[in-house]
Amino acid sequence: MSEELSGKTFGCEKCWPFSAEAADEAWRTLIPVVELIDESHFHVMIRECSGCSQKFISIFTEMIDWSEGDDPQYWTLMPITEDEAADLMRRGDSVTEEVLNSLGKGRRSLQHDHPKGKPTRICWGVGILVGPHD
Repeated sequence: MSEELSGKTFGCEKCWPFSAEAADEAWRTLIPVVELIDESHFHVMIRECSGCSQKFISIFTEMIDWSEGDDPQYWTLMPITEDEAADLMRRGDSVTEEVLNSLGKGRRSLQHDHPKGKPTRICWGVGILVGPHD
C-alpha cells in the first residue's frame, strides 16, 4: 500500500506493501543505487524500486559482543524524497548519524530487529533512529 504524508505518496504495492512482513521481503528486490557508508557493522545505502523508482534509505547496524555469536543486528528501511536522496548522495560518506536521524520525521519506516538470543521482530516504525554499532 502506498503511503501519503503531507500530500506525498511513497512507493507502490511492489516496494512498499501494507504488511510489514511483505515489505521485509520486498526490500530484497530493491536495486542498490549508492553506498553512503560501508563499514562491517554500519552500512548505509540508497536503494530504488525498479517499478516506481521510489528511493529508500537502508541502514544496517550491528553490535559485536564477542560472546557466542548471534550479535544484535538492526535494519531500518524508509522511503525518501528525491531531494533527500540528492542531499544524501551529495554528502556521500560524510553523512552523519544526526543527518540520518533527522530524515522522515513522522514517516513510516520498516524496522527489522534481531536482538541477541531472541526471535527477529519485523514491524512498522516511524522515522529513523540509527541503532548502536561498533
